Amino acid sequence: MSPIIPIVQNQYSLAIPAHRFRQGGRDIYYFPLTLETLDGLLPQRVEDDVVREANRRLTPSHAKNIQLYLDEKDDWLLGAMMLGIAKDAVEFEPYSNEKGETVTPNFGEMRILTNRINTMRIFDGQHRRRAIQDVLAALAYNEHRADKLEVLQKSSMTIILYAEDKIKTLRQMFVDASQTKRIEGSTVTRFNRRDPFNLTALRLADNSRVLRGRVEMERSSVSSSSQYLLAINQLASILKGLEVGNNSRISRQRNDFYMMNLDDLYERCRIWIDEFIPAARNEYSGLLNGEVDNSDIPQLRAQTFAYNVTFIRVLTGCYRKWISEDKSWEQLADYICKASLNRGSSHGLAVDSGLLKPDGTTLFSRRQEVDAVIDYIVREAKEAAGN
Repeated sequence: MSPIIPIVQNQYSLAIPAHRFRQGGRDIYYFPLTLETLDGLLPQRVEDDVVREANRRLTPSHAKNIQLYLDEKDDWLLGAMMLGIAKDAVEFEPYSNEKGETVTPNFGEMRILTNRINTMRIFDGQHRRRAIQDVLAALAYNEHRADKLEVLQKSSMTIILYAEDKIKTLRQMFVDASQTKRIEGSTVTRFNRRDPFNLTALRLADNSRVLRGRVEMERSSVSSSSQYLLAINQLASILKGLEVGNNSRISRQRNDFYMMNLDDLYERCRIWIDEFIPAARNEYSGLLNGEVDNSDIPQLRAQTFAYNVTFIRVLTGCYRKWISEDKSWEQLADYICKASLNRGSSHGLAVDSGLLKPDGTTLFSRRQEVDAVIDYIVREAKEAAGN
């Protein structure tokens, strides 16, 4: 007589409502997980040796930035995490009606077998996963942040689980999933409202007498035939250079300070563009008083370097360096205004300062070259003013 083998119910690490569909010849399961559940489902700390097989190298600083973002922002947003798992590690039972009939094969309960969960691998999202681990762990040790911990634990993120566990295939999937178009600088500037220089650039584009109607909002640069002076992202970058220099990074604390003092930042930038720049170059005073129309800009750009973005950065650097010494900017503006910026000339400010070769047509734009030009102009302006 054969022995009776008792039927043992399968043990599951996770059972959750999910949407099942197919893509690229494989089953995919789409569902939300609370951060607390995710932390328990993938308890192993994300280190470089954990993700190297199916992912790019872990960058701890990137994970740290996401951790701080989650910790500091209440309106945070994280994209979906992508994972692979062995096909036989997942069971799916479609929902049925009261008659036991399948309502739809695409919606039901997805279950991951406990003895097969070790086949699960992150192939896109390891930095987010590491950040979630670290922020929950840090908050757990801070009794004063219990409310923030609870909110994060109960918050959810989207999981996309692919029925695939072959390393080579997961690597290819990671590359394929990364083939997204980079967000243009102009779009980042217009949409990222956490950056004080983005906000100030947008405000100047609407209100500055020199810039109003002359800032490109859609593209990230201006062509030689453009009637715009600058792209909005170029303006934001120049404003940052005006305030902190071209070589400096802004800490979170300083960024928060600027965000709390946007009116003061705007006023300093407005003086630069609506008062100093027109005083320093007649090309801009013409725009200010209406003698130069926007339609004239392409023709003038072909004649002078004054509308060149690199030269505007030079003007900005000179202004910043001059006023940092508690000097009134009028003498600097007077020196620059008298200098020649004509294209095609073997002399003039661009050539004499080293910003342009005598027979060149393109201004040097590397940081060290621009810095040297700024030093030259400021030094010559001081001598001209008798300082």
